[in-house]
Amino acid sequence: MGKGTLIQRFPAMSSWDFRRLFANSFLTTGSRWAQVLARGWLVHDLSGGSTTAVGLVTFASFVPFVIVGPFAGAVADRFDRRRLLIGATLFGVVGTVLLAVITFAEVAEVWHIGALAFATGSAQASTVPTRQALIANVVPPEDLLNAVALAGISQHGSRVVGPLFGAAFLGAFGAGSVFGFSAVLLTLGLVEAVRLRHRPAADTFALGQATPAPGLLTAVRRLVGDLVDAGRYVRADHRLLVVIALVGAHCSLTMAFDSMMPSLAEKVGGAETLYSAILVGLGAGAITGTLGVSQLRQERTRGVVFAGVGVGSGLAMIVMGSATTPVLVVSGAVLAGLTQASYMTMSAALIQNIVTDEFRGRVLSFYLMIAAGHMAILNLGYGRTAEVIDVRVLLVGPGLIWMVIFAGSIGALAEVRCLVRRGRFHSMAPSGSPV
Repeated sequence: MGKGTLIQRFPAMSSWDFRRLFANSFLTTGSRWAQVLARGWLVHDLSGGSTTAVGLVTFASFVPFVIVGPFAGAVADRFDRRRLLIGATLFGVVGTVLLAVITFAEVAEVWHIGALAFATGSAQASTVPTRQALIANVVPPEDLLNAVALAGISQHGSRVVGPLFGAAFLGAFGAGSVFGFSAVLLTLGLVEAVRLRHRPAADTFALGQATPAPGLLTAVRRLVGDLVDAGRYVRADHRLLVVIALVGAHCSLTMAFDSMMPSLAEKVGGAETLYSAILVGLGAGAITGTLGVSQLRQERTRGVVFAGVGVGSGLAMIVMGSATTPVLVVSGAVLAGLTQASYMTMSAALIQNIVTDEFRGRVLSFYLMIAAGHMAILNLGYGRTAEVIDVRVLLVGPGLIWMVIFAGSIGALAEVRCLVRRGRFHSMAPSGSPV
């Protein structure tokens, strides 16, 4: 494929700064998934196979999206997004290096891993809404869907690279080496963030430049006020409410299974090798799905695909929960990655197309808060419940419930029905003025 053809298919790649964001996303998300692999198996080993312990650490890594994420989104709407991306990535490097050190020194305990999972999760919760808000600043509006889908490819493609290399290091040198590899990936991602050329317009942050630096209490009040304003903005637009609510249900019922994967791998008879293969399968499916979404051009086709991946997300959970052989489990993981990543990418693109830049960082942080918050809480719940109920039931049951909810939303909600039929929402904004 020639360069001209490549740009035609992926026009967002013509932007230098988008390429830098793509690389930053690929490297930092690859680092995160390598950590998920090593952290999950290390905690599983240290705790004697406790799904509750794995669930607690997984909860610690996701809950920052609820606690830190909204404030990070508010800051991203008020200050220089590039600097925020650099600072948060640097914080993640420090936390990951510390995790590698204590693991190599063989002094790591479950609570140490949980605390550092919260720290590195906080860095991730700050970088993701900031990076996603930057996307709309570096590509033209007509390339936004392509850019969002490509950003999804960078994230989900790293779900293959991170666990694949992580599994090799884990098997050969132990969990500490995986954390070291993760720190290297984060450092490379930091370099890409520094190389960004985008700068905000001179008057974009005039409020912060024209007044003295506020005290801590005043700054917090401003951020809280910003979040309240964004909440009103979301509440006033039923399209945003529908997309975010469905994302919450989707993440709760089809994407909160991380804490159960080590146990499922052992039940099927594959131990850490199968566990790694499941994560790689999820990544392979995800990159295939998001690559396909990036090529959708017709609105009606998008609607059909949205309906298909919505149903497929629940079906994938049933396949994984029913599988009795490693091949079937990994096949279910590939289907899960493909459908879930496609659904989330299309949902993110819908939000990006609806929201104005003034509220972009905050609304995206709400979206991530709902997604990651539900995964955090449900991972914890599923981890504890798996001590008494077979993990297969905890995969199949929620998958069926999601399929019922998704089908019911198509029948009951005009916004979703229009989205499935036309590939877009109605052409009128909540106020009644044309979009």
